[in-house]
Amino acid sequence: MNQKQIQYFVEVYRKKSVQAAADALYISRQGVSRTIRMLEEELGQPLFQRTANGLIPTDYAAALMPHAQRLLLEYETIFGMNTLAAQSQSVVTVYALDHLAAYLGSDFILRFHEQYPHIILSLVDTSDMLASEALAAQNCSFAMITGPVDESRFQADPLFYSCYSIRMHRDHPLAQKEILTYDDLADQTIISKGRAYSCFRNEINRHILLPGKKIEILVETTDESIITELLLQNRAVNLGYDYADYINPRPEIVSRRLEEENGEVGGQMVYLLSNPRLQLTRASRIFRSFLLSWFGGDRKQKADGNRQGQ
Repeated sequence: MNQKQIQYFVEVYRKKSVQAAADALYISRQGVSRTIRMLEEELGQPLFQRTANGLIPTDYAAALMPHAQRLLLEYETIFGMNTLAAQSQSVVTVYALDHLAAYLGSDFILRFHEQYPHIILSLVDTSDMLASEALAAQNCSFAMITGPVDESRFQADPLFYSCYSIRMHRDHPLAQKEILTYDDLADQTIISKGRAYSCFRNEINRHILLPGKKIEILVETTDESIITELLLQNRAVNLGYDYADYINPRPEIVSRRLEEENGEVGGQMVYLLSNPRLQLTRASRIFRSFLLSWFGGDRKQKADGNRQGQ
């Protein structure tokens, strides 16, 4: 069974017609029929019943179809490895918790590209759960998420600590306080990441819903343009991480840190996760080293100083 036979079989199965499959493949009807007959002879099984209303897949063909589709995807992947981008560049794919890529900023991307022009960074904004799942399935090189980390599945490099924060219009009543608590959120209208994110689902459940505090959720979103517009209209407060506070600064919007019941400022460490079962490429090792250096030393001190001044 070769790639052409699999491709023709899958197309005929989908179209239930040799002519329709031939049209989709831009080849002759005779070429498709001949290839299907050769495949049937090779497998020793009929694949289709010819009727006046078209082709009906046999039970054998129905059982073969999912395997054929997977094989076809594998062929396409192997063929894709010969594309220009993959031949001339190394790609490092990072699934990151929303806004983390923006937090790295253009300076990070430009400096990395200047030092390693042969490496392409593919940065994907997603939720913490989807990032972890993609890394576990070996669909990406790294994941950047907040803790806690399942150390039985991943290797974790700490990057920086991010505090929980509440953004709001400067005229909002809560803006008069320097530090807020979960009690302050009672009866408030809130914008949050919501249930798609384990970090915020757990915090909202533990500190607000289970204790019986009432809140109104205006919307669950990570779209910064929507969040900003709603905050500028003073319609709600935004519950998030302080690393996102510095992406889109507005003089009308202020940020306050969120304090836990024990008096400590709440938050979580942000980690770079890798999959121990996935062999890191040279490009991935370079990116990991560059990122860890970026969040360490003089650059971190400078960034912290800039934040304190905002």
